[in-house]
Amino acid sequence: MSDPSYGLIVEGDYDKRVFEELVRNLSRPDSVIVVRPCDGVANLNRLFPAFLHDLEYVQQGRPVDKALVIRDSGGKDAVELERDLERRIRNREFRFPQGVKFCIVNREMETWLLADADAISAVALARGGRAVPRVQETPESIVDPKDRLKRLLRQARLEYTAEVCAQIAQQGRIETLRYRCPSFRSFEERVLDC
Repeated sequence: MSDPSYGLIVEGDYDKRVFEELVRNLSRPDSVIVVRPCDGVANLNRLFPAFLHDLEYVQQGRPVDKALVIRDSGGKDAVELERDLERRIRNREFRFPQGVKFCIVNREMETWLLADADAISAVALARGGRAVPRVQETPESIVDPKDRLKRLLRQARLEYTAEVCAQIAQQGRIETLRYRCPSFRSFEERVLDC
């Protein structure tokens, strides 16, 4: 059996690094992952149909197995955002054997990173920083998760970089994300629904 392949269309470079790690953690470490960052949600909304077309030919003229369009909700209704994305490609057909899936993160990608203080602490300690306490409230209720994550990383003596965020995602426990973030469960289902 060949390695599963995924095409991810995401908002930006930080998302690229984090979602690559999350898909690998959910699927298989040898998964083929091709990512198209869009430089913001407005560009994602505008460009994702063209990127889907690109992903149909990215593997030596063949499509990836599954395409995932991933965006933050920014506090908006996730169901309505997903419907809007679906409407934009309603009458188009794509060659992905396992289809196109839309994933909406409740608030921002950083929400999921905040869910696992053990992962943040592990990265901090490996980089000479210090452990951090668990975020007590439900991560998806935090209005500005990016700002909260930046503050927590400063407390851990870490900089907010794409590399640090990717390492946190890599160290994160799927069980913790499932438990603390309902929108992660939806993402997991869409990655694994093969």
